[in-house]
Amino acid sequence: MFLVLCLLMGIIILYVKQQDFKNSAYYKLTNSNMLAVKFNKGKYGEYLTSRIIEKHALKSHKQLVNVYVPKRNSEEMTELDLLYIDRTGIYVIESKNYSGWIYGNEAQQNWTQTMPNKKKFKFYNPIRQNATHIRAIQHFLGLPNEAIHSVIVFSERCQLKAIEVTSPNVHVLKREKLKRFIKAQNQSAKQIFTQGDIEKIYNQLLPQMQVSDEVKKQHIQTIQQKYGK
Repeated sequence: MFLVLCLLMGIIILYVKQQDFKNSAYYKLTNSNMLAVKFNKGKYGEYLTSRIIEKHALKSHKQLVNVYVPKRNSEEMTELDLLYIDRTGIYVIESKNYSGWIYGNEAQQNWTQTMPNKKKFKFYNPIRQNATHIRAIQHFLGLPNEAIHSVIVFSERCQLKAIEVTSPNVHVLKREKLKRFIKAQNQSAKQIFTQGDIEKIYNQLLPQMQVSDEVKKQHIQTIQQKYGK
């Protein structure tokens, strides 16, 4: 009897989670399978970040995921993990699911991940990585610098030990601090866009989520050639 009750409870919990997932903006944008997202660290990180934005950004906001934008003066595409648009600008989010201790500053080529066993790994500066995305979307939309915010979101599994950022529109934080960041921006950031602007930008970018599999494949090959990933 106990095992039957446990099984029944597990089915109910799974059903509730499935319904919650299907009601999310992330699902409506991607039509992804819940378990496929859950067991992919990158996608699950994007989903968790998307849910925080959905709950705490201004009601008028619009969000998009996995947006492919052409680089300036190039046939190459760059992929934006996640972004949202509200009256205070466009927030371009680079999602990072690292563990360990993270060290780096805005000017460095590479940042350092230090694991509990003292092993160290280098990874490309995510601020620079996101700057490439921002230059592309800025050129694509024809927007000024102050209209776009760079937000690097690390998972709860890491500790940001020594991160130095000087640019006013660049923000590096852990996902657990994202709610506070969004609320602070809602209250204090300068209004840049009207509701009409938000809708127009969203409609310009939505087709960039719907690129062909060939474009996605070419993008992956380019990344592998450049960074060996």
